[in-house]
Amino acid sequence: MNIDSWKAEWIWAEGTGNENNIYVEARQSFELTVPFTKALVRISANQSYKLYINGIEAGRGPAPSDLLWMSFDTHDVATLLRNGRNCIAVAAHNFGKDKIVTEQLQGPGGLICQLDVYGADDQGANLLTVASSSEWKCRRSPRWKTGVSRLHMWGGYRELMDVSREDGWECEDYDDSSWPPAEVIAAAEQENSPWPRLVARDIPYLQENLVSPVTVVSAESLLGSIQTPEAQLAADTAEGRGPVVMDASIPGSFPQITYDFGAEIVGYPELEVIADEGGVLQLFYGESLELDLRDTYLLRKGVNKITPFGRRAFRYLKVGVMATPVPLRICDLRVRFVHYPYKDGGHFRSSDDKLNRIWEVGRYTTMVNSQNHFEDCPYREGALWVADSVVMAKVVYQTFNDARLVRKSLLQAAKIQNDDGSIPGTGPQRNAYLLPDFCAHWLFGAAEYYDYTKDRAFLEELWPYIVKLAAWFTEQEDDAGLFANADRDGMWCFIDWSDEIHREDRVTAVSCFYYKFLHTAAALAFELGEEESGNSFTHQAAELRKSVRNLLRIPNTAIYADCLNGDGLSSSITAQTNFAAAWSGIMDEEEISVFLQEYYLKGRLPQIRGAFFYHIVLETLFRYGYAADAVRIIRNYWGDMLDRGATTWWETFDPNLPFSTTPSPYLGHTPTYLEDAVPVSLCHGWGASPTYLLNRELLGIDISKAGHGQVTLRPSAVAEVEWAEGSVVTRYGKISAQWKRDVDGVYRFEAHLPAQMTWKAPGLRDISVSTDQDRVHVRGTVPVHEAAPKRTPLVDCSG
Repeated sequence: MNIDSWKAEWIWAEGTGNENNIYVEARQSFELTVPFTKALVRISANQSYKLYINGIEAGRGPAPSDLLWMSFDTHDVATLLRNGRNCIAVAAHNFGKDKIVTEQLQGPGGLICQLDVYGADDQGANLLTVASSSEWKCRRSPRWKTGVSRLHMWGGYRELMDVSREDGWECEDYDDSSWPPAEVIAAAEQENSPWPRLVARDIPYLQENLVSPVTVVSAESLLGSIQTPEAQLAADTAEGRGPVVMDASIPGSFPQITYDFGAEIVGYPELEVIADEGGVLQLFYGESLELDLRDTYLLRKGVNKITPFGRRAFRYLKVGVMATPVPLRICDLRVRFVHYPYKDGGHFRSSDDKLNRIWEVGRYTTMVNSQNHFEDCPYREGALWVADSVVMAKVVYQTFNDARLVRKSLLQAAKIQNDDGSIPGTGPQRNAYLLPDFCAHWLFGAAEYYDYTKDRAFLEELWPYIVKLAAWFTEQEDDAGLFANADRDGMWCFIDWSDEIHREDRVTAVSCFYYKFLHTAAALAFELGEEESGNSFTHQAAELRKSVRNLLRIPNTAIYADCLNGDGLSSSITAQTNFAAAWSGIMDEEEISVFLQEYYLKGRLPQIRGAFFYHIVLETLFRYGYAADAVRIIRNYWGDMLDRGATTWWETFDPNLPFSTTPSPYLGHTPTYLEDAVPVSLCHGWGASPTYLLNRELLGIDISKAGHGQVTLRPSAVAEVEWAEGSVVTRYGKISAQWKRDVDGVYRFEAHLPAQMTWKAPGLRDISVSTDQDRVHVRGTVPVHEAAPKRTPLVDCSG
């Protein structure tokens, strides 16, 4: 059976093209009179849709994408069709042209939908096509009120819905004769269309689970009354749930219940409310108890089935009611929790319960931020930031064994490449956010994906983008080959969330990342047989390393200044700059030891507060034999977050601030201090690095070369941990390992891995190997790593 070409057109509600925050409803009825075996709906919208077949919800989407590469979904709807009259109906929403900080959610409103029905004969012939066109009916929805305000400048609008305006428009027996015809915006896949390409969904649909709140934080009557506020909590419901009764019949009363779901979730609240005489219900959301009003419902008399059209991200949900002439009853309150459908993968446990909790919170944070692409924070913006994706990908490799979301996220970043060859730091829609270090991180992520999967088709597809990006980097060089003018207008030289890094002109960390970029590009070129490019990149890298070492290093030291400008080397010296030099290969091993022992571990540099940059710090410490110090940092930095109530990792964190804080715009955890327009993220996947490092480095199962069929067994036993055990799942099967300190003080290690994998065990002593059936068993002893003495800061080198 062949899927027919697109016959559908992009449509929208007439006369709404220049307005913001538009909801439309479109429908078409049709007859089915012959037997059929398959029925597929292909559908997309800018920016979101809900599909109904005969009044039953059949799907929502699409995956966010750039307008030039518009993603579409395919839904099998055969079980929802019937002989006789049928109806296909779509509700869709468009953000409009309002300003948004990350420049996402842009473009005109449009939806495209095509149903193809196939016969029962051997050929599976196409019996019927129902394609969106001017013959469809389409109206501006009467349910959502206009003129509502924005929640903040990173996201969309609040929703204000009049539930009494629901009229059964989704159903097949609805009379739409008074509706206007749809306005055709463009034909499918036309070059001059706002959406010239339609790209089939290339990852599974999101997993959906109904979850209930775990506790009631507060139930405040506020002149009204509340009965049984705990009735909708997660519990044994064998006897059924009773209703929550809320009464706001006293003038001015506003009873409210705040629920805690235990950790951040992403999805769609669903409530069933019986309001015999109507009233108003509002929903407030927050990652912390700084809650924001997002949804308001004008209830109709009787039963109200309530769910927002837009996705929500929150830990706390407050329900408030007002103007209820008689008490209303909340008979059901749950959330349809959505995330990428990872299968059960690896695990980690140790004698240190805090490390175990840190591993699990990182796993969960990554899962919550795994939606239709990797997201940097689902509450604030849900955008596809490059650096966040690269860190979360490492967690996926060591934890989940499903790299399809990694592949998609890397390709989406490539497809919004700028004309000059640079790649925006965020997406998935093209924008002006140019972060030079993120351009390099994108390639690091692509190379790591290739090593993990050996996905040659991916590498071949990406190669033209890599070549173009390399040419852009070359264009940024000064006469010595350094990356220059990094503080120019329109460029955000990020490095890390820190005001202490000086970033003028030739920024050392950027040139260090550029050096690593060139080495990475050379390796990929040789992999593809592009010998000339590989040799050129290798030569460039060697020349750049000389320049960085000669021009950016403080004379007669192993340490690098933050930058070089017209006045010479900056006076500022930061840990971030020097870790960038160590991690990228600019420093040699002796210099790395001097930097770590004499500067970083003695506390002579400003403290790092950004959870993202710690992945570079920790990888460097583990790589050069400072495992105990790495574990100490994990336990202290992330453990302090746990002690302060974190259930997902925060975007940034300063442990020196007062203990009783959760990050907030008012509490100084980021450079956005006292800018209340910037919502601080309490669920940020870029801080999940301990999860992959505990499996890969502490336990010692490194599958970063799994695409080559290789595993490296390199446990890092530390004196503070008595034992560790866990597993990692690969396409070859599960690898499990454990080590523990025996009564004689010796740390003994064993691993069990699929026989078809090759392995090496650097640092493991007294190795013995046995096999049985399709498994290999490796045993040995592990040298213990001792932490450097903890020191207090001696010198502030921040300048």
